[in-house]
Amino acid sequence: MKSWLLFKSCATERSRSVRAPKPGEFFLKRITVLSLAFLLAACAGLPNIWGSSLPPVPTPTGFPSHTPTITLTPPATKTPTITPTFTATFTPAPTLTPSATPKPAKTDIKRAIIISFDGMRPDAIEQAPMPNLMELMAGSAYAPLTARTIDYPATSPSHASMLTGYCMEDHGVIYNKFFMYMGYAKGTDVFQLAHEAGLRTVMVVSKDKMRQMAEPETTDVFEVAYGEPAIQKAVLPQIEQDFGLMFVHFAGPDNRGHKYDWMSGEYLKVLREGDAVLGEMIKTLKAEGMFDTTFFLVSADHGGHGGNHIGTTIEDYRIPWIAYGPGVVPQILDLQIYTFDTAATVAYALGLPIQPDWDGIPVYKIFGEDQLRIHEKYPCKT
Repeated sequence: MKSWLLFKSCATERSRSVRAPKPGEFFLKRITVLSLAFLLAACAGLPNIWGSSLPPVPTPTGFPSHTPTITLTPPATKTPTITPTFTATFTPAPTLTPSATPKPAKTDIKRAIIISFDGMRPDAIEQAPMPNLMELMAGSAYAPLTARTIDYPATSPSHASMLTGYCMEDHGVIYNKFFMYMGYAKGTDVFQLAHEAGLRTVMVVSKDKMRQMAEPETTDVFEVAYGEPAIQKAVLPQIEQDFGLMFVHFAGPDNRGHKYDWMSGEYLKVLREGDAVLGEMIKTLKAEGMFDTTFFLVSADHGGHGGNHIGTTIEDYRIPWIAYGPGVVPQILDLQIYTFDTAATVAYALGLPIQPDWDGIPVYKIFGEDQLRIHEKYPCKT
């Protein structure tokens, strides 16, 4: 009701001030009407959309009188935010150099084992197969094609050359049988040198004629064991007691080769049986904490073909020659090696004196050393 009275009052006041229109003032009347409409809107408290001020309207009694104060806040000046640019500096973590266990050197050798698989051909190792020997070969210096026996490829003369370092005409074992009247192999053999140096010497063989290879006084233990199980039973206790020089002889390959032929199933089978014994020897050495200070030289006295090894083919003469142990540099050996180099190499590995009259030459190359001497030709007369 108060709004209506206010509207009526405003309208009456404005109507009194409007005169009658004159002719030609139609446009002015329309403007006036529009002005009146906006004036009425102003009286009703509507905002002025034209942006101009209207005459002040009396504020009715009873309404609070407020003069709104409009505070114009200038737009805030944006302070630029400086985002620092970080240059990542990577400080490498300190490289921790592990305390590497020094590689065993030749000077770490405390004992040596010579293993002879009688009649084993080099190509039979993988064909059998012989996993324990193959594992040694993986870290060994190995001559797959350039090692051979003497010109008389028979058990007794060949083994005598292997252990004495001499040609057959020098060590005197010229028969493949043990004749007591002929005595023992002549010359200074590696067992004599080891015994004189105070090393415990052991021979475990599977042919009794092997007694001729070294004088009884140079071997602390000499035992004949027939068959691979018997060899294992004899050799493991000797390993547990420790030793300086050991010779282990497996006759099985030669026996089976003569009976069933070389490279036959039975021949390869007995090689696997001998390899199993080698595995037990390695296991015992490790259990006793001796494996890492033991030098191995694995070889044979001759090869064979068909049912014999009479020297008519290269397979009769070619032998494996595998050196493994502290200081040995894994490699394929391509220099000429003869079976009498075995005694000289084992003596060198053990620090024993090399005999000037030996026909054998130490294979220095297996230790990464210069090969001071080589065989320019076969040194034996027979």
